Amino acid sequence: MINMMYLVLTALLALNVTKEVINAFVTINESVVLTKDNLDKKNQNIYAAFAQAMSVDATKYADANRRAELIRKEANSINKYLEETKEILIRKCDKLEPTDSLPKLPEMENKEDYDTPTRIMIGDNDHSGKGAKADTLKQLLDKFKKTIVENAPAQDQADFKKRMETLLNTNDPPSPVDGKSTWELVSFYHNPVVATVALLSKFESDIRTAESQVTEDLFNSIGKFDFRPDRLTPAVIPNATVVTNGSNYEAKVFLAATSSTLAPDVFKNATFDSTTNVCKGCDEANKIKQEGGYAIYTDPSTGEGERKWGGVIRVTKGDGSMQYFPFSASYTAQKPSSVVSADQMNVFYIGVDNPVSISVPGVSSDQVFPNPSGSGLTLRPDPTKGKGHYIATVTTPGKATIDVSATTSENKKTPMGKFEFRVKTVPNPVATISNKFREGKIDKNILKAGVLIPIMDNFDFNLFFETVSFTMTIMTPTNLISENQNGPTLSEKMKDYISKAKPGTKVYFENIKARMKSNTPGANRSLSPMTFTIL
Repeated sequence: MINMMYLVLTALLALNVTKEVINAFVTINESVVLTKDNLDKKNQNIYAAFAQAMSVDATKYADANRRAELIRKEANSINKYLEETKEILIRKCDKLEPTDSLPKLPEMENKEDYDTPTRIMIGDNDHSGKGAKADTLKQLLDKFKKTIVENAPAQDQADFKKRMETLLNTNDPPSPVDGKSTWELVSFYHNPVVATVALLSKFESDIRTAESQVTEDLFNSIGKFDFRPDRLTPAVIPNATVVTNGSNYEAKVFLAATSSTLAPDVFKNATFDSTTNVCKGCDEANKIKQEGGYAIYTDPSTGEGERKWGGVIRVTKGDGSMQYFPFSASYTAQKPSSVVSADQMNVFYIGVDNPVSISVPGVSSDQVFPNPSGSGLTLRPDPTKGKGHYIATVTTPGKATIDVSATTSENKKTPMGKFEFRVKTVPNPVATISNKFREGKIDKNILKAGVLIPIMDNFDFNLFFETVSFTMTIMTPTNLISENQNGPTLSEKMKDYISKAKPGTKVYFENIKARMKSNTPGANRSLSPMTFTIL
């Protein structure tokens, strides 16, 4: 409404309307100044809310508060410029000395003076109005609008850009207005001092309006009261629920759904009476230390069995009031122990990968450390089975040892036990024909096509032998014939003897030599002979 009145009166001035119109501008100025003062008070309340929020949760509100302070600083700066310009206009028009007191607008003697304000605001360049105070004001307003848009919440910046172009429009008119083609001339050329002062007051009010809108939006974008006590639940997360003697029980105590930037105050052994809203024991003596957004509770573990503890969580809400949440928890203390088991047998064999599982109850696998020794024992992680699983390899018969230690909740390594294993060579394989026939009656065609293949009986490892050499002996009606062969297959001469053999003929495979494919110590073996009868 005030803006409309200002436009109407400005139009009347162009018609040389008398002193009543001049006095109307005085009234408008007083209304605009009152509006500006009310906006100042509102803005101060917003900044006070920011200060309160920063004292409670500085991390969360830091960015929004920084943006609001930038806007506040620039708004104050441009309004200071406007106040100084108004004082210059009044003093120049009334021809006052710097030592003279400044009259209020209704008390001015030369309210109708339009030459002096035109020279001050427009300068000598009256065809554009550039280079004087009106030009400076336009630049300040454009800079302020840019600051408003850039510091508004990201999702609202497009909206604020539109608002600022309407509220603080500094665009030149699309076509000349009474011969005036720039914003400076349209706004300030040939206006009496009261109209110019009223317009400058209007800009002050508009600046405070913009400041109010964006700072309130910034504050609300974070949330005045992020904490919802009726939705908060106390939670306790221990590093381990089973603790060995000599180590400490440790737990993270926090509020589920609470702010990640604001750690609660936690008091051990405290109690809260919801009827009287009084917390007993919520003092510095019982306060648990804060670390990384959590309250870290530490309790030395001695003896064995379940240990119970509890207290009260206190959180400061956005308005500075306190909310209390009682909680309870427990953990189990026990003597040091660990588990090491060979996954196949309670023996390590030379030349094979021996799977081993190593664990400590109540301790995560990445905090368990095995130390192998004896019989050339080495351990490497088993990538196929994950944490806590290893492959053991040994090179010498005898005994191997695995010492196990673990890191407790105090980041201290504690011995968890020592485990011994027998180390043996793998047993001899059994010779077969084509992985099937070991002795007895056999068809001559099957025997001719057969291959000597060593196999492991009742051995749960993936281990393979290959035949290196053997001797075949066949008993004919008139003679006993022996042939030697390298490799696992029969020679052509051997096959020919078998082809000519009559049913009932005995065939012997002796001096069978085999070699483990891994080629480790003890890889070469002599296998038991085989005897077959031709069908």
